[in-house]
Amino acid sequence: MLRIEHGHSLATISPAPTRERDETQHARHSNNDLIRHLSHSSQRRLLECCDEVRLRPKQMLQERNLPLRHAYFLEHGAASLTARAGNCLPVEIQTLGTKDFIGIPLILGMRVSPHRCIVQIPGSALRIEADALIDLVRSDSEIKKLLLRYVQATLIQSSQLAACNSRHSLQQRLARWLLVAQDKVSSREIPLTHRCMAQALGVRRAGITTTMGEMEARGIIKRGRAQVRILDQARLEELSCNCDRVITNAHEHSLIATDAQPASNSGLLTC
Repeated sequence: MLRIEHGHSLATISPAPTRERDETQHARHSNNDLIRHLSHSSQRRLLECCDEVRLRPKQMLQERNLPLRHAYFLEHGAASLTARAGNCLPVEIQTLGTKDFIGIPLILGMRVSPHRCIVQIPGSALRIEADALIDLVRSDSEIKKLLLRYVQATLIQSSQLAACNSRHSLQQRLARWLLVAQDKVSSREIPLTHRCMAQALGVRRAGITTTMGEMEARGIIKRGRAQVRILDQARLEELSCNCDRVITNAHEHSLIATDAQPASNSGLLTC
Protein backbone atom coordinates (compact mmCIF):
# COMPACT_ATOMS: atom_id res chain seq x y z
CA MET A 1 0.00 0.00 0.00
CA LEU A 2 1.45 3.39 -1.04
CA ARG A 3 0.57 6.70 0.69
CA ILE A 4 1.23 9.89 -1.32
CA GLU A 5 0.82 13.32 0.34
CA HIS A 6 -0.90 16.12 -1.65
CA GLY A 7 -0.98 19.26 0.52
CA HIS A 8 -2.90 18.29 3.66
CA SER A 9 -4.58 15.21 2.18
CA LEU A 10 -3.26 11.73 1.76
CA ALA A 11 -4.04 9.62 -1.28
CA THR A 12 -3.87 5.85 -0.87
CA ILE A 13 -2.88 3.90 -3.93
CA SER A 14 -2.99 0.11 -4.00
CA PRO A 15 -0.22 -1.44 -6.10
CA ALA A 16 -1.40 -3.22 -9.22
CA PRO A 17 -1.27 -6.97 -8.83
CA THR A 18 1.75 -8.54 -10.45
CA ARG A 19 1.34 -11.11 -13.18
CA GLU A 20 2.88 -13.74 -10.94
CA ARG A 21 0.37 -13.06 -8.16
CA ASP A 22 -2.52 -13.17 -10.62
CA GLU A 23 -1.32 -16.43 -12.15
CA THR A 24 -0.87 -18.00 -8.73
CA GLN A 25 -4.45 -17.13 -7.90
CA HIS A 26 -5.64 -18.88 -11.06
CA ALA A 27 -3.49 -21.93 -10.24
CA ARG A 28 -5.37 -22.49 -6.98
CA HIS A 29 -8.65 -23.04 -8.78
CA SER A 30 -7.92 -26.59 -9.88
CA ASN A 31 -7.85 -29.82 -7.91
CA ASN A 32 -6.82 -31.85 -10.95
CA ASP A 33 -3.36 -33.38 -10.69
CA LEU A 34 -2.46 -32.74 -14.32
CA ILE A 35 -3.39 -29.06 -14.27
CA ARG A 36 -1.56 -28.48 -10.99
CA HIS A 37 1.68 -29.66 -12.61
CA LEU A 38 1.54 -27.06 -15.36
CA SER A 39 3.36 -23.75 -15.04
CA HIS A 40 1.29 -20.78 -13.87
CA SER A 41 1.13 -19.32 -17.38
CA SER A 42 -0.08 -22.58 -18.97
CA GLN A 43 -2.55 -23.13 -16.13
CA ARG A 44 -3.95 -19.66 -16.72
CA ARG A 45 -4.40 -20.28 -20.45
CA LEU A 46 -6.13 -23.58 -19.82
CA LEU A 47 -8.37 -22.40 -16.98
CA GLU A 48 -9.56 -19.41 -19.00
CA CYS A 49 -11.03 -21.87 -21.51
CA CYS A 50 -12.72 -24.11 -18.92
CA ASP A 51 -16.10 -24.09 -17.20
CA GLU A 52 -16.68 -25.85 -13.90
CA VAL A 53 -19.54 -28.35 -14.14
CA ARG A 54 -21.23 -30.65 -11.63
CA LEU A 55 -21.16 -34.38 -12.33
CA ARG A 56 -24.21 -36.53 -11.59
CA PRO A 57 -24.20 -40.31 -11.01
CA LYS A 58 -24.48 -42.22 -14.31
CA GLN A 59 -23.98 -39.03 -16.33
CA MET A 60 -22.55 -39.76 -19.77
CA LEU A 61 -19.39 -37.75 -20.44
CA GLN A 62 -18.39 -39.56 -23.59
CA GLU A 63 -20.33 -42.00 -25.79
CA ARG A 64 -18.77 -44.49 -28.15
CA ASN A 65 -18.82 -43.66 -31.85
CA LEU A 66 -20.28 -40.17 -31.33
CA PRO A 67 -18.43 -36.86 -31.94
CA LEU A 68 -16.64 -35.47 -28.89
CA ARG A 69 -17.92 -31.99 -28.05
CA HIS A 70 -15.98 -31.54 -24.79
CA ALA A 71 -13.04 -32.82 -22.78
CA TYR A 72 -12.90 -32.94 -18.99
CA PHE A 73 -10.35 -32.58 -16.19
CA LEU A 74 -11.85 -34.30 -13.16
CA GLU A 75 -11.83 -32.23 -9.96
CA HIS A 76 -13.87 -34.41 -7.58
CA GLY A 77 -15.59 -37.77 -7.89
CA ALA A 78 -14.81 -40.66 -10.23
CA ALA A 79 -15.79 -42.03 -13.62
CA SER A 80 -15.38 -45.25 -15.59
CA LEU A 81 -14.12 -45.64 -19.13
CA THR A 82 -15.67 -48.82 -20.56
CA ALA A 83 -15.30 -50.98 -23.63
CA ARG A 84 -17.79 -53.45 -25.08
CA ALA A 85 -17.17 -56.87 -26.63
CA GLY A 86 -20.07 -57.83 -28.86
CA ASN A 87 -23.31 -58.31 -26.93
CA CYS A 88 -21.55 -58.82 -23.58
CA LEU A 89 -21.80 -56.33 -20.73
CA PRO A 90 -19.29 -53.46 -20.93
CA VAL A 91 -16.02 -53.84 -19.03
CA GLU A 92 -14.16 -51.01 -17.31
CA ILE A 93 -10.80 -50.33 -18.90
CA GLN A 94 -9.85 -47.32 -16.77
CA THR A 95 -10.92 -45.90 -13.41
CA LEU A 96 -10.77 -42.10 -13.60
CA GLY A 97 -10.38 -39.63 -10.74
CA THR A 98 -8.77 -36.32 -9.87
CA LYS A 99 -5.52 -37.40 -11.53
CA ASP A 100 -7.15 -37.89 -14.90
CA PHE A 101 -8.30 -36.34 -18.15
CA ILE A 102 -11.21 -37.41 -20.38
CA GLY A 103 -10.77 -36.74 -24.09
CA ILE A 104 -7.66 -38.63 -25.22
CA PRO A 105 -8.90 -39.06 -28.84
CA LEU A 106 -8.77 -35.27 -29.27
CA ILE A 107 -5.08 -35.26 -28.34
CA LEU A 108 -4.43 -37.93 -30.96
CA GLY A 109 -6.22 -36.08 -33.76
CA MET A 110 -9.52 -37.98 -33.53
CA ARG A 111 -13.01 -36.60 -32.99
CA VAL A 112 -14.77 -39.86 -32.09
CA SER A 113 -14.09 -42.24 -29.20
CA PRO A 114 -14.52 -46.03 -29.29
CA HIS A 115 -15.24 -46.00 -25.55
CA ARG A 116 -17.98 -44.79 -23.21
CA CYS A 117 -17.28 -42.73 -20.09
CA ILE A 118 -19.83 -42.67 -17.26
CA VAL A 119 -19.73 -40.92 -13.88
CA GLN A 120 -19.67 -43.43 -11.02
CA ILE A 121 -19.11 -41.10 -8.06
CA PRO A 122 -20.67 -37.61 -8.30
CA GLY A 123 -18.39 -34.61 -8.14
CA SER A 124 -17.19 -31.87 -10.46
CA ALA A 125 -14.94 -31.30 -13.44
CA LEU A 126 -13.42 -28.57 -15.55
CA ARG A 127 -14.98 -28.83 -19.00
CA ILE A 128 -13.38 -27.47 -22.14
CA GLU A 129 -14.79 -27.41 -25.67
CA ALA A 130 -13.10 -29.77 -28.09
CA ASP A 131 -12.01 -27.01 -30.49
CA ALA A 132 -10.61 -24.90 -27.65
CA LEU A 133 -8.54 -27.84 -26.38
CA ILE A 134 -7.18 -28.58 -29.84
CA ASP A 135 -6.16 -24.92 -30.24
CA LEU A 136 -4.42 -24.96 -26.85
CA VAL A 137 -2.51 -28.13 -27.68
CA ARG A 138 -1.33 -26.52 -30.92
CA SER A 139 -0.32 -23.23 -29.34
CA ASP A 140 1.05 -24.30 -25.93
CA SER A 141 3.84 -26.87 -26.13
CA GLU A 142 3.80 -27.47 -22.37
CA ILE A 143 0.12 -28.50 -22.37
CA LYS A 144 0.73 -30.67 -25.43
CA LYS A 145 3.69 -32.48 -23.87
CA LEU A 146 1.89 -33.09 -20.58
CA LEU A 147 -1.22 -34.54 -22.23
CA LEU A 148 0.86 -36.73 -24.54
CA ARG A 149 2.73 -38.08 -21.52
CA TYR A 150 -0.64 -38.77 -19.94
CA VAL A 151 -1.59 -40.75 -23.06
CA GLN A 152 1.59 -42.78 -22.64
CA ALA A 153 0.73 -43.48 -18.99
CA THR A 154 -2.73 -44.65 -20.07
CA LEU A 155 -1.21 -47.03 -22.62
CA ILE A 156 1.04 -48.50 -19.92
CA GLN A 157 -1.97 -48.93 -17.63
CA SER A 158 -4.02 -50.66 -20.34
CA SER A 159 -1.27 -53.14 -21.19
CA GLN A 160 -0.60 -53.83 -17.52
CA LEU A 161 -4.28 -54.53 -16.85
CA ALA A 162 -4.37 -56.97 -19.78
CA ALA A 163 -1.45 -58.87 -18.22
CA CYS A 164 -2.99 -58.65 -14.74
CA ASN A 165 -6.39 -59.99 -15.81
CA SER A 166 -4.83 -63.02 -17.49
CA ARG A 167 -2.23 -63.91 -14.84
CA HIS A 168 -3.53 -62.96 -11.39
CA SER A 169 -6.26 -64.34 -9.14
CA LEU A 170 -9.55 -62.54 -8.50
CA GLN A 171 -8.41 -61.76 -4.94
CA GLN A 172 -5.21 -60.13 -6.24
CA ARG A 173 -7.09 -58.20 -8.92
CA LEU A 174 -9.79 -56.98 -6.54
CA ALA A 175 -7.18 -55.85 -4.01
CA ARG A 176 -5.33 -54.06 -6.81
CA TRP A 177 -8.53 -52.39 -8.02
CA LEU A 178 -9.41 -51.18 -4.50
CA LEU A 179 -5.94 -49.65 -4.11
CA VAL A 180 -6.18 -47.88 -7.47
CA ALA A 181 -9.72 -46.67 -6.72
CA GLN A 182 -8.59 -45.35 -3.33
CA ASP A 183 -5.80 -43.42 -5.03
CA LYS A 184 -8.19 -42.00 -7.64
CA VAL A 185 -10.78 -40.71 -5.15
CA SER A 186 -8.20 -39.84 -2.42
CA SER A 187 -10.29 -41.61 0.22
CA ARG A 188 -10.41 -44.97 1.97
CA GLU A 189 -14.18 -44.97 1.51
CA ILE A 190 -15.12 -46.07 -1.99
CA PRO A 191 -18.84 -45.49 -2.66
CA LEU A 192 -19.41 -48.15 -5.32
CA THR A 193 -21.59 -51.25 -5.48
CA HIS A 194 -20.52 -54.87 -5.99
CA ARG A 195 -22.06 -54.63 -9.45
CA CYS A 196 -19.75 -51.75 -10.40
CA MET A 197 -16.72 -53.66 -9.12
CA ALA A 198 -17.76 -56.77 -11.02
CA GLN A 199 -18.05 -54.71 -14.21
CA ALA A 200 -14.66 -53.14 -13.58
CA LEU A 201 -13.00 -56.55 -13.27
CA GLY A 202 -15.09 -58.35 -15.88
CA VAL A 203 -16.35 -61.04 -13.49
CA ARG A 204 -19.68 -62.17 -12.01
CA ARG A 205 -21.03 -60.20 -9.05
CA ALA A 206 -21.18 -63.38 -6.97
CA GLY A 207 -17.40 -63.70 -7.23
CA ILE A 208 -16.93 -60.14 -5.95
CA THR A 209 -19.32 -60.75 -3.04
CA THR A 210 -17.50 -63.92 -2.00
CA THR A 211 -14.02 -62.43 -2.27
CA MET A 212 -14.99 -59.27 -0.40
CA GLY A 213 -16.59 -61.39 2.31
CA GLU A 214 -13.26 -63.15 2.82
CA MET A 215 -11.44 -59.80 3.01
CA GLU A 216 -13.97 -58.47 5.51
CA ALA A 217 -13.63 -61.57 7.71
CA ARG A 218 -9.89 -60.89 7.91
CA GLY A 219 -10.46 -57.28 8.95
CA ILE A 220 -9.01 -55.77 5.76
CA ILE A 221 -12.15 -54.02 4.54
CA LYS A 222 -15.61 -53.12 5.84
CA ARG A 223 -18.62 -53.35 3.55
CA GLY A 224 -21.54 -50.95 3.79
CA ARG A 225 -24.53 -50.03 1.70
CA ALA A 226 -23.15 -49.31 -1.79
CA GLN A 227 -19.67 -48.65 -0.44
CA VAL A 228 -16.55 -50.31 0.93
CA ARG A 229 -14.07 -48.91 3.44
CA ILE A 230 -10.42 -49.94 3.53
CA LEU A 231 -9.45 -50.71 7.14
CA ASP A 232 -5.96 -52.18 6.73
CA GLN A 233 -4.13 -50.85 3.70
CA ALA A 234 -0.89 -52.68 4.49
CA ARG A 235 -2.60 -56.07 4.41
CA LEU A 236 -4.56 -55.09 1.30
CA GLU A 237 -1.25 -54.30 -0.40
CA GLU A 238 0.04 -57.74 0.64
CA LEU A 239 -2.98 -59.37 -1.02
CA SER A 240 -2.62 -57.31 -4.20
CA CYS A 241 -0.34 -58.02 -7.11
CA ASN A 242 2.25 -55.37 -7.95
CA CYS A 243 0.24 -54.01 -10.86
CA ASP A 244 -1.16 -51.10 -8.85
CA ARG A 245 2.40 -49.80 -8.37
CA VAL A 246 3.04 -50.00 -12.10
CA ILE A 247 -0.09 -47.96 -12.79
CA THR A 248 0.75 -45.40 -10.09
CA ASN A 249 4.35 -45.07 -11.27
CA ALA A 250 3.23 -44.60 -14.88
CA HIS A 251 1.11 -41.62 -13.85
CA GLU A 252 3.83 -40.12 -11.66
CA HIS A 253 6.36 -40.41 -14.50
CA SER A 254 3.91 -38.71 -16.87
CA LEU A 255 4.21 -35.57 -14.75
CA ILE A 256 7.98 -35.36 -15.25
CA ALA A 257 8.98 -32.70 -17.79
CA THR A 258 10.16 -34.14 -21.10
CA ASP A 259 13.36 -32.11 -20.86
CA ALA A 260 14.16 -33.67 -17.50
CA GLN A 261 16.20 -36.81 -16.93
CA PRO A 262 14.34 -39.87 -18.27
CA ALA A 263 12.34 -41.78 -15.68
CA SER A 264 13.84 -45.04 -14.47
CA ASN A 265 12.30 -48.43 -15.23
CA SER A 266 11.97 -49.30 -11.54
CA GLY A 267 8.17 -49.25 -11.79
CA LEU A 268 7.97 -51.84 -14.58
CA LEU A 269 6.74 -55.26 -13.59
CA THR A 270 7.62 -58.64 -14.98
CA CYS A 271 4.83 -61.11 -14.28
